[in-house]
Amino acid sequence: MNGGRGRAPGAGSPMLTSCSSQKMCSWMMSCCLALQHLAVQTSLLCIFHLLLLPTLPQEPPHAHTTSKLLARSLFACGISTVLQTTLGSRLPLVQIPSFEYLVPAMVLSSHLSPGASTDRNGTAMASTCLVPHCRDTGSWADSLQEVSGAVLISGLIQLALGVSGVCGWAARHCGPMVLAPSLSIIGLSAYKEAAFFCSTSWGVALLLMLLAVTFSQHLRSCRLPFCAWPHAWEGSTEYSAPTLRTFSVLLPFAGVCIVCAILSYFHIPWESLDVTMGQSWANSTSNAPWIHIPYAGAWRWPLLTARALAVGIAMAMGCSMNSVGCYVLCGRLLRAPRLPPHACNRGLCMEGLGSLLAGLLGSAGGTASSIANTCAVGLTQAGSHRSVQVSALLCMLLGLSPRLAGLLTHVPLAVHGGVLCVTYAVAVGTGISYFQYTDIDSGRNIFIVGFAMFMALLVPRWFGTALAPLATGWVPLDLLFLSLFMVPVFLTGFLSFFLDNTVSGTLEERGLLSEQPWKARAGDCHLHGERGEARQAYKLPAGLRRLLPSSCNAFLCCFLCPRSEEEEEGSCATEEETAGPGEGTHLLPKPSSGDLQPAIRPSQTDMPAWHTVA
Repeated sequence: MNGGRGRAPGAGSPMLTSCSSQKMCSWMMSCCLALQHLAVQTSLLCIFHLLLLPTLPQEPPHAHTTSKLLARSLFACGISTVLQTTLGSRLPLVQIPSFEYLVPAMVLSSHLSPGASTDRNGTAMASTCLVPHCRDTGSWADSLQEVSGAVLISGLIQLALGVSGVCGWAARHCGPMVLAPSLSIIGLSAYKEAAFFCSTSWGVALLLMLLAVTFSQHLRSCRLPFCAWPHAWEGSTEYSAPTLRTFSVLLPFAGVCIVCAILSYFHIPWESLDVTMGQSWANSTSNAPWIHIPYAGAWRWPLLTARALAVGIAMAMGCSMNSVGCYVLCGRLLRAPRLPPHACNRGLCMEGLGSLLAGLLGSAGGTASSIANTCAVGLTQAGSHRSVQVSALLCMLLGLSPRLAGLLTHVPLAVHGGVLCVTYAVAVGTGISYFQYTDIDSGRNIFIVGFAMFMALLVPRWFGTALAPLATGWVPLDLLFLSLFMVPVFLTGFLSFFLDNTVSGTLEERGLLSEQPWKARAGDCHLHGERGEARQAYKLPAGLRRLLPSSCNAFLCCFLCPRSEEEEEGSCATEEETAGPGEGTHLLPKPSSGDLQPAIRPSQTDMPAWHTVA
């Protein structure tokens, strides 16, 4: 009897204590990482609305309207993030309205409001109308209604691109010569917005950047006594997490905001420029309701016109290219295997559904994978599905309360600029790192890279400052061309993809025969087994696959599911032959013993994604 009671785990059992402490620590880390994702996500959302709202024909008549717009976007982004991480690409990707939505929306609103001033230090548009036959609707609501119609159309197009398999086909033909300039331009395309917001207070922006660089680089190995727990399967104790590196975005963000609040409380001036735009934006929360449940048509139904159709096509094309680049970037930073076409197609489908929801709710932008949040994962070297899903839940909760969502508008504009600088720099560096897989001394490659990147910076600049507007004789066609040519990501992706696949060159020149660091050595089946296990993370959840009827499952498997189990797992020889070029490589330095590194756990996607490297 006593022996039986001794074998039963009691309340003070070391095993139960270790498991409970590990679970508690796991949730604490996930919640803190979720706040970090939320901080970056809200910065991008505030930047999007701060740049778009001044281009509308008139300012919103009620100050709390801007808080409602932000709340609707938060709600749509939260739902889209859940869809992306569970049914989409299965990568831990946060969803936001990207800059590829902002530029076409500004083009459309500029057309409807010829007198709108959108000069943001040369950010995206000139202060005059860029297309002929501009008209002033006299109502910001009508303009925003048409922008929502364009967002709705872009969602339908993205959904069609994903279901048809076009996205996966294009991703298979994107080698290092396409990925390198595209990722570099994705990062460089935000430098004007970053400069504009940093210029409101360079001291605040530089302080945030200094702290972020110090925590993530100089003090990346510094370990604070924060949440140490034992390994149940090894009987050893895990070292404390590298807290400063793991939260190298959240800590500077919160610290700088506190410093600015203290300076404002003591009436110490710290803003170097006139920030009346930010002050009026921050004052929009006073009369906003505490609870407001968004639903389709609650504000107005989207307005579908020929202009909205043209701008929606441009939005869909630009955001699709941005999302494919974000999938590659996230997989590379997480050391995941090459993204299969079916996962890419599913990811674009979920983004299309998110944009459909955003358009029906009356948002000014759709949903796309956040480059900034993905770069934050690379900067902090920490990412997990659970933290992204918790941040999505927080987004939906904030979206239900315009008053709470409006509190985000009190974040200083210079903080937004600093966040852009430290996150988008990772995208630039990742793109440059892809050049190592190509023969960069080849004259063919030198021309393709130089021409694509140069034209991607030149053409938007010319259209933004041209005195003579683009005129084809039909306004929707003018808006389509202008919306496409003003997006650097589209120009880089199109030119590099076209030239790389049409200009003759050997596979070695194009980087398609490069030896990958994650490839196994001859006869090393163990590493291939790990890659085959990681590939399971891209599959749909097993419960959903069982619920789907056979006819629907057969249709979806054409482009949205892997064709066979053997294709995913395979043998050593098969994996060696089908390994994709230029992806899944170790961008981050090889950690020392005990470092916590990100990884995708296929069977435990709800766990924080780190493991101990022996």
